[in-house]
Amino acid sequence: MAEATGNGGCAKRPLDVASIRDDFPSLSHRNSNGQSIVWLDNSATTQKPRCVIDALTDFYTNYNANVHRGYYEWGQRATEAYEGTRKRLADFIHADAAEEIIFTRGATEALNALAEIIGQRYFQPNDEVIVTELEHHSNQIPWQMQQAKRGIRIKGWRLEEDGRLDPSRLEELLTPKTKLLAFSHLSNVLGLIPPVKEIIKRAHANGTLVVIDAAQALAHVAIDVKDLDCDFLVGSAHKAYGPTGAGFFYGKRALLETLPPWHGGGTMMETVEIDRFTPAEVPFRFEAGTPPIADIIGFGVAIDYLRQFDWEALSKHEEDVVQYAEERLSALSFIRLAPCPTRRTAVVSFLVDGLHPHDVASLVCDDNIALRAGFHCCQPLMKRLNYPSGLVRASFGLYNTREDVDRLVVALKRAVEIFKR
Repeated sequence: MAEATGNGGCAKRPLDVASIRDDFPSLSHRNSNGQSIVWLDNSATTQKPRCVIDALTDFYTNYNANVHRGYYEWGQRATEAYEGTRKRLADFIHADAAEEIIFTRGATEALNALAEIIGQRYFQPNDEVIVTELEHHSNQIPWQMQQAKRGIRIKGWRLEEDGRLDPSRLEELLTPKTKLLAFSHLSNVLGLIPPVKEIIKRAHANGTLVVIDAAQALAHVAIDVKDLDCDFLVGSAHKAYGPTGAGFFYGKRALLETLPPWHGGGTMMETVEIDRFTPAEVPFRFEAGTPPIADIIGFGVAIDYLRQFDWEALSKHEEDVVQYAEERLSALSFIRLAPCPTRRTAVVSFLVDGLHPHDVASLVCDDNIALRAGFHCCQPLMKRLNYPSGLVRASFGLYNTREDVDRLVVALKRAVEIFKR
């Protein structure tokens, strides 16, 4: 079994994609036609390496216990592994301290938690929050709920026609009432990375807090929260080769210490009387009740798995596959690529002339190819770019290859031929 507090049993090695694919048991599955799966839905969720799967089994088999409570061996081991993930994650994103990492059950919960705790502390009626048209619904709706609850005003940052976020537009949007700006590090539809540092710098010059949704970026972009100088950053395990049910938000400690709890229960309190309580210190004041222990331990193993590889080599491999996909798809007369004014990262979205996106995704299933189709939880973006039926999305991970792209192209050609009949 993988040792959850170590490197998950994953030895250091060079970036060899064939070897990497062998680490993922699910990629060996074949359909009734004997075809292996081509997993191109990584933006929705990534497959899991064996070391992560083993870590979950190891926890439930050998030391299943709650954390922060037991003096017995299993309790101590569970706590050590759980808190080990906090340290790994802090190091992975270059936080100053492990205490700046708050565990949640996913990026969506992390954004909802931030909206509520920031809202309690900072929002007054008529204050402003800026969100972009690029955002996943998880980085829109929680702020809209604060609008209904606290009387703030949501201001939309409009995309340019090519899908670009123009930082100069912030001059029109930022006012003395703008308390917060929320935006994505990497678009789950366009593969676009906006000028993150410039945006943060402009917002801070106005005294505006910044929340970054890095759910898509965590597995593809080297993140340094100190270099970015972001106030808060959100991520998810299952989009970075970890288990579902685990996520986090990072916050600068000086800010976290000003914020109230958002859930009540065990762990998050220091003292409790019949009519009042004293919150615990950071980070525990934000982590009420029993957490998803196994999933967070598995998250730590996934981080170790990613850290085996030279990040530059990993990025070059993914960039090569994505660029190859863009070239092959754009060469097909019946394909229209969604715009991306910069280098695409991890994602290529497109339309097939004459076919609804859902039909495309369904037809390629016969070739055992997993695509995503629809709005991708980005309805304002689809409306802005005039995609009333959504888009087909191919999203890539470290185990994808040029051969996967070739199989996709063959399947798309077959789908068009079927439609013509």
